[in-house]
Amino acid sequence: MGTSLDCQILRNVFGSERMRHVFDTRQLLQGWFEVWASLAEAEADVGLIPREAASRIRHATRSDEFDVERIGEEVRTGRHFLMPAINALTAASGDAGRYVHWGATTQDITDTGMVLQLRNALDIVEPSLQRLITILAGHVESSGHHPMAGRTHWQHAVPITLGFKFALWIDELARHEARIRHCRELISVAELHGAGGTLASLGADGLRVRAAFCKRLGLAEPDIAWHGSRDRLTELVSTIGMIAATLEKICLEVGRLSGNDIGELHEPRRKRQVGSSTMPQKHNPILCERSVAGCRIVRGMVPVMQGLMVGCHERDLASVSGEWLLIPQCLITFDGSLQYTETILAGLQIFPDKMLENLQITGGGIVSEAVMFGLAAQMGRTQAHDVMVEVARAASEQKRPLLELLLEREDVTAALTREELLALVKPENHLGLARELTDAVISRRADAG
Repeated sequence: MGTSLDCQILRNVFGSERMRHVFDTRQLLQGWFEVWASLAEAEADVGLIPREAASRIRHATRSDEFDVERIGEEVRTGRHFLMPAINALTAASGDAGRYVHWGATTQDITDTGMVLQLRNALDIVEPSLQRLITILAGHVESSGHHPMAGRTHWQHAVPITLGFKFALWIDELARHEARIRHCRELISVAELHGAGGTLASLGADGLRVRAAFCKRLGLAEPDIAWHGSRDRLTELVSTIGMIAATLEKICLEVGRLSGNDIGELHEPRRKRQVGSSTMPQKHNPILCERSVAGCRIVRGMVPVMQGLMVGCHERDLASVSGEWLLIPQCLITFDGSLQYTETILAGLQIFPDKMLENLQITGGGIVSEAVMFGLAAQMGRTQAHDVMVEVARAASEQKRPLLELLLEREDVTAALTREELLALVKPENHLGLARELTDAVISRRADAG
């Protein structure tokens, strides 16, 4: 029936079909076949095996008639997970089958096959990140000028603009773009070094075969075996975990700001969407919640992957085989959250009137900093701070406007006129350089694009 990651009922809650396809059984097997075919062709390039044999092996790998269920059953009964696939390709290659897997070891095939899958996975991740940034930049252009409450320590702090909030996300996502590009380069390295990593099985032809092998696959040639060095893959998973943390933050923020007591943003809602099985009035941010859940699972995989770096001697399947379970689950779950986030941001509902309303709920307290610095120019910062602590506290306790209390204090009116105070208590006058800073992020993004 499948687990929650792939069962028919929950598969659309966690993960994505496009990333499942990258790591499905056929793609796994086809990746191995591509490695074997490229190996045979590389060996033919240097005259180690007949060209006709390499062609026969390549032709055999193009068949989609391999019985994956039988191969899987033979893995279970024989315990060696690659031999059944080797035997299947050997049989399909006829007389050329004697050259299948020539000079390679199991991990050469599985490591390089994993690299091919990851390359395909990043072909999905990279443009998705770019789309998130483009969507946010569009919101900045259309709605970024709206003032709203900036919040620190879960409380109103000073006014900001919606565009400033989005620009912070864009800036972080842009750095993740660069990290993913770096990871693509880092992992795009083939593995072909034989049993102990010394290329002994290929003798004097080893380096020539390796070079031809890497060229055919479009992968970089390593300086030395990386059977026991899993830092490349671990850096990728760690980077995916970092991106997941950013997506989680974005989706949590949208979810929090959609609450009844705030109501400034909301994920897209469908007319027939059921918010709750028992409370008909609810419009739960279900996409945000699903995305956050997936991100938390992905982040939890990072320390596990780091632990898998610790192997024994030259190689150790007790560590490496754990990657076969973790990496696909990590990418599939991550891409589900990535898709949710794109859907949320693309259809994001923005409520400027609610933002303006919320700017007033502290009775002017949100502009206390502005008034304090206005007073500080006349009475010094320390005294101005003490005055504003008293006034802001009184405004909160008495539920009275900040301006009203300010005008009742002689020390305040002696320092500032009514007109000056009126200007200082307007939230839209205390946005600082929010718009300029936002524009700088958007401009850098445009220049980079």
